[in-house]
Amino acid sequence: MSINYYQPIYLEFKEALVRDITGFVMPFPNLKKFNTHYGEPEENAPTTSLLNTIRLLLPQIRVINSLTVNGEPNPATFLAYEEVDPEILALIFKRWVEVCYPESEHEALKPYCSVDQFHWTQVAPNHLEFWAPSWAIAWELSKHEYQLGENSFKFLFGPGRSGNTVELVSWPPFPNAHGHRASVALVISTQSDIDPKKINLHFQMKRWIVKQGKDSDIRLEKRTTRCYVRRLRSWLGDYNLLQPNAFTVLEANYRREGSEYVPQWKNRQVNQILERLSVEIPNITDVLANPLNFLETDQTDILVPARVYQKAGWGTGFTFEDERTLLEQIKDILPPSVVISAPWKKISVDGDLKKSIKQRFKDTPNISRPKSSKNELPNIEKELKVFLTERANNLTIQVRYRTEEVRDALALVAKHYFGDSLNLEFYTSEGLADPLVEIERNGRTVIIDRHIREFGQQNQPEHPMPMIVEILSPDHPRYRGNQDPKPYLKSILPKYNFIPQCILSTEKADNNETGEARTDEDLQQNLYNRALAAILDAILPFDLNYPLSTPDDNTVYAALYVSRRNQRTASQSFNEPIVVAIYKNEVRVLLPQRDLHFRTMPDTICELAKHRTSKLNWDQVISNMLTTLSQTYSAADDIYLFVHGQNARSYWTWLQDSKFEPDKPPTNKIHIIRIRDNMNNEVPQGYGLATKQETFIKGAASFTKGIFIPQNCDVTGFTQTILSIAEKSDTNKLAKEMSRYQAWISRTYEKETNKDGKLINKRDAKTGKCIIKNNAHNPSPRKDWKAPQPRAHNILATPSPDKFQLHHVITHYLRSRHWWTSAECEYPLPLSLAEKHKEWCFNDAELEN
Repeated sequence: MSINYYQPIYLEFKEALVRDITGFVMPFPNLKKFNTHYGEPEENAPTTSLLNTIRLLLPQIRVINSLTVNGEPNPATFLAYEEVDPEILALIFKRWVEVCYPESEHEALKPYCSVDQFHWTQVAPNHLEFWAPSWAIAWELSKHEYQLGENSFKFLFGPGRSGNTVELVSWPPFPNAHGHRASVALVISTQSDIDPKKINLHFQMKRWIVKQGKDSDIRLEKRTTRCYVRRLRSWLGDYNLLQPNAFTVLEANYRREGSEYVPQWKNRQVNQILERLSVEIPNITDVLANPLNFLETDQTDILVPARVYQKAGWGTGFTFEDERTLLEQIKDILPPSVVISAPWKKISVDGDLKKSIKQRFKDTPNISRPKSSKNELPNIEKELKVFLTERANNLTIQVRYRTEEVRDALALVAKHYFGDSLNLEFYTSEGLADPLVEIERNGRTVIIDRHIREFGQQNQPEHPMPMIVEILSPDHPRYRGNQDPKPYLKSILPKYNFIPQCILSTEKADNNETGEARTDEDLQQNLYNRALAAILDAILPFDLNYPLSTPDDNTVYAALYVSRRNQRTASQSFNEPIVVAIYKNEVRVLLPQRDLHFRTMPDTICELAKHRTSKLNWDQVISNMLTTLSQTYSAADDIYLFVHGQNARSYWTWLQDSKFEPDKPPTNKIHIIRIRDNMNNEVPQGYGLATKQETFIKGAASFTKGIFIPQNCDVTGFTQTILSIAEKSDTNKLAKEMSRYQAWISRTYEKETNKDGKLINKRDAKTGKCIIKNNAHNPSPRKDWKAPQPRAHNILATPSPDKFQLHHVITHYLRSRHWWTSAECEYPLPLSLAEKHKEWCFNDAELEN
């Protein structure tokens, strides 16, 4: 059956939905006065603790925006669905001043905390155009009860989010057979890039930590864990401000005490403000020791979310069938002015389109992977062997290993796949995998990474060189806190011409009784697979002759990605635009904020790690970049420039919907195509259908692939949004009918053995068709679910508007041109390579020394 439609989970609405929605806004009162009375003249008021207190105590305030706009107080800093009594706000502000300001300033600031300083203003409807639709749907959905399998629940409001988004969280949590807990989250946002606007529904799993067994260790996130809080003890006497139908948020992290890391509620000043308000917050040690004591009690509920890779009794991801079960219930309770969008239709790639793709791009062999269950190496066909030999091209990789197990696996895999075309030099790790040490210096936590720098200085090669370093798992007890060396290896070693990739040891902890290392079975079973992945990652930046285009293809494929850090997480904030261009299979990189010279990828990685650039005129940088691309590749027939929308639009404001002018393109020589992903929930979830209408028949939803547009649209206009769906990975063996919450039936074919002893599909003797077999399954709560995520493409400029369809097909096809993986990737190839530069040379830890 052909899956020619894609059902995006959009709601279409009429203005009647938001006609009665009201909102109230308020600035941060007397912000300049509070700044003046704090610290040095250039210092701002310590508002973080105040805003976190408000987020915890006042669910009526749904959004907290920037405090200033263009240097002036923002009149809409606080957005609430109903006015909060000024007496309450005055009291919170007073307690904040008492905690965060020196006593000498208290009297001077008292007038600015009085009741008459807090004034709510009703918002005009046009100022609510993105928030109101999301809120209206959330308000309606919160009134009803829902059913998933045997679980009945309601939706409660989650913590306040961004200005166009509302979160709902199911209550009570679902228990599984072993007592683990999970909730459904529904993130509702207003989609701005499609006219008319649509409401976007994103279903998510919330997995809550439940301690299992005496030795079970509850670990917080590496940086900050946002715990969901419900029904704090009533405060302010009889004024019951906190509503039981809403969650707020309380942040937790670790603090260092000697050599130990101790969990804490993150902001000490928030705790002090809460004490002065008589708000009782349970001790975090008690919460982590017995989390079930704070779930579904008569008092405070505190839910600690599990990390993505943490086993918490429930799998990650939300299945097609569970989405549809809830979506059908939502459909039945929505007001008549709201309907589910019709499925989008697939664009056929045949005839001239198919011919053009074949003429442009080479076919490359898929890389056969080791079988994880058996840790066996597959047979390598001659075509693949030749292909991999060309990729390695006699490259030498330096390997720094901890264990002979990993050393031997890398050697075996390299020889099996690459023969003599790849050289591995083995050395012991010399402490590179050791946990990093933190010290306090001048009131700031400093990471001691001197040994990594000394290693680089003592071993620096003349030219960039790939490296593989064996380290421990990030979940290993030795790396608790910020002691994982990986981000520091990645950011420091390129300064000394090493470009490292990491491979994890199979060790997960020491046995408390014997002191011997215990083995992580999953890591051990996947050792050959992980060894191959590390080798491929090490080779990739050095593959300068990329196997993409045929000799007939005279096209440039380029992409822009902006790597950035802010002052909170780096000693020097920066925005670094990175442009990767592939022409005639040569990969070159432009750093337009530094100069207008093209480099190889290895040289670029080392350059980026060594130096930061100061802020320049971004408009001029973009103009220079476009001119350089046009002039350098003037002999090319076409130049495509792919740009990650959410990543680059603050740097290149022309990409923003509100700033985009199709009649005034920044260049007439380049096809500019904006790519957006799931960030900020800007691209819908969805599933494939065989029919042009969703009928909610069981099992009808399916995986699909291709590019899709609304049924009533043609690919003829600027900014027309196209959804690109990647092909399901070969390693994804999940059944499309799977459900976490209810029994389900999968359909497969009956098998039989042929005369050669091989299993084949059994066929009906009369019709010759394969015989379908129905397989019954119990609910599958523990399996992780993963489906290819859609990407939204918009053509914002093109010299050939008569070829819109071709441009979209090329953009989608380039998602499948990543030779190092059989899966279609998140982005078109050059954008993937541009994004990888951040992974290759910038520290992604919380602090950068």
